[in-house]
Amino acid sequence: MTTKLIALWTAPADVDGFEADYTATHAGLAAAVPGVTFSSGRCVSGPYYRIAELSFESQEAMGAGLGSAEGGAVMVDGERLQKEFGNKLDVLIVNAD
Repeated sequence: MTTKLIALWTAPADVDGFEADYTATHAGLAAAVPGVTFSSGRCVSGPYYRIAELSFESQEAMGAGLGSAEGGAVMVDGERLQKEFGNKLDVLIVNAD
């Protein structure tokens, strides 16, 4: 069963700065997590500014990927982005049927 981590970002205080940093650094870190298929986009409606989806083959694969050095790096960078740009990151874990 596919397991997905859905990252939901609220609007940053500095949109241009956030976008530049997100695309240059954070997206690459997310895509480097072992076992992940990564996609991301800007929201066109609703309360969120940006969404990212990290898909894994299973919950075990997600645990291994996020528990790796690369997984740790993307989590630390998510905290950094929130502090630097004043937005909030909400995370959902979903088992796809």
